[in-house]
Amino acid sequence: MPPSNTATKPCSACGKEATKACTGCRRVAYCNISCQKSNWKEHKKVCFPLGATCTRCCEVITESNIDQCIVPHPVHLSVDQGGTMGYGGNTWMFSCEACGEHYKKSSSEYNVAAAPITGGPKFCYSGPHTIKPLPESDQRRISSDILVINSGPNCQSEIDNIPNIMPDVRVLTIRNTTGYDESIQPTLNLSLPKLKTLKLIDVCFSKVNLNKEMTPSIEELFMQNIPDECDVTVKLPKLKDFSMHYYSPDDGGWVHDMLATATKLERFESFKFRVYTSELRFASNDLRYIRLHRAECLESLSIYAPKLEYLNLQACYGMQGHLSILETHPNFTRPPGNPSSFVVDVTNACISTSILHTLQSNPRITYEGYESDDDYY
Repeated sequence: MPPSNTATKPCSACGKEATKACTGCRRVAYCNISCQKSNWKEHKKVCFPLGATCTRCCEVITESNIDQCIVPHPVHLSVDQGGTMGYGGNTWMFSCEACGEHYKKSSSEYNVAAAPITGGPKFCYSGPHTIKPLPESDQRRISSDILVINSGPNCQSEIDNIPNIMPDVRVLTIRNTTGYDESIQPTLNLSLPKLKTLKLIDVCFSKVNLNKEMTPSIEELFMQNIPDECDVTVKLPKLKDFSMHYYSPDDGGWVHDMLATATKLERFESFKFRVYTSELRFASNDLRYIRLHRAECLESLSIYAPKLEYLNLQACYGMQGHLSILETHPNFTRPPGNPSSFVVDVTNACISTSILHTLQSNPRITYEGYESDDDYY
């Protein structure tokens, strides 16, 4: 930005008396064009007029906050890494997918939302403002279409009010931060057409209804500690990433409907997903990752996934049926080229001789976790 003809500050490059102020921000000055050019590489990062809005923190830039762009760790990108609870206090460990750092929260009270950060970086980002568009890959930002609801007495009214306060919500997290409370049993049955990411964490829902009419844009769905008796419907054609932790329903019929509808599925991740069903059927040209760790009630698998890279059957104790790796499917046209090879982890799994034969004979498969024939029967 060329300097103007008025300046009252020393030259930002050499420290001599400055004669011209930067016309872009008027906060720095230079004694000549050469100094201005030599300093531009650094100065351009913070060259913007006061009163502009920072594209990272969404704050209006003033003299008082010029160097104070602060972004908290986004809740929807903070992955729970465990913790400790007891009379000596409570700690929660997280990894932030936005900045790649780990942080710890601690408190004598059991309230993860209110607990301060006591270890690791306190913020996802802390530094200078910017008015330039951020690349889509940079999630260290505050967005006006991201909503977090902490479960409490007003949880249902807050959920019902979402279309009024944020009709274009893109990322929604509904979580319990003070301990599982079975007296609070909200329902989620809303029209949220722009919603892409939904996370339901440790909330005792009585009903969750997600379908192509009401929530057609959902691509990522994470559910943890949803009650076994919850009335669940998931029929999402655009779903790409599904995760479920701690779930043991008597009837998991909705899971079959979800897998049949999610023809664009890329990732299926679960832990203690104890669905009482004889077989799960996966079919997607885009599916690369399946994790069924501790799916203890699962007997058989049928998989059409020409791009599959990893299948985890760790601690699947009931796999006494079959493992079918399909090379064709009536509902899909297989992409050109040879199907991918993939790794199957059978650590601590109890699988039938039929499944063991598939692992040993299918040329696409490399399996790991095998210790002895005693693990298979």
